[in-house]
Amino acid sequence: MFIKSIAVGLLLLSAFSACTPQPPPLGSTSLAPSRTQQLKAQTLAADTLSRYYPMTPGLQWTYALTQSQDDQDNTRFKTMTITAEAETLPTAIILRRSYPDSNIQPRPSLARRLEDRILLSHYEGSLMSTFNGIEQNASPTIGFITALQAPLSIGQSWSGRAFTGGSETISVAGIETLHLPAGKFETLRIEHKLRYDNGREDFLRYWYAPEVGLVKMYEEISFHTDRWVKFKSTGVLQHFQKP
Repeated sequence: MFIKSIAVGLLLLSAFSACTPQPPPLGSTSLAPSRTQQLKAQTLAADTLSRYYPMTPGLQWTYALTQSQDDQDNTRFKTMTITAEAETLPTAIILRRSYPDSNIQPRPSLARRLEDRILLSHYEGSLMSTFNGIEQNASPTIGFITALQAPLSIGQSWSGRAFTGGSETISVAGIETLHLPAGKFETLRIEHKLRYDNGREDFLRYWYAPEVGLVKMYEEISFHTDRWVKFKSTGVLQHFQKP
């Protein structure tokens, strides 16, 4: 399935709907930009990416998870922990996930910070091995997805992963106040829109808070077996631990 080729490079479950608009997420403010949001947005471009994506080894995030299939509860992973580990370059970290209620050991991710963007990929054992033999003068973004890109201006968008059968667009969608188990956060919402050649669409949404990073996530993915099925996964931050 072409869907399998796009489910790489991010942080969540490997099983991340289609035709109806998604309602505003629970615990958030209205998605329509207010004057206050517009004023806040003017300052986003001046923010450094490192504020929204801290990359200090030893950081740890714990999330409460829920999953559904065709809007029926299908929760198999209730908790996920992500721990940041040091990599060979000071501008990169390994993001190692674990599920305390499962024996599954998911593949870790690699986060890399360039001057104007945050990149994510699967972790292959060392930073250079992620290039899989690509020439030394090749683009440093090959094999990665751009999770965040400066300037962080509302409405800014960029291309996501390339895959057969569709396309992905990532955008800075807005500013939202979230009330989560870990506390109250002023967040930047990033939205991934997946459009497929068959007319279907999926959305991935990520909320980042300054000095903390990812505090909420929502992912959906459609695939076909004997019929079309849509999986959804949501995670909210329960605990954030500094080294």
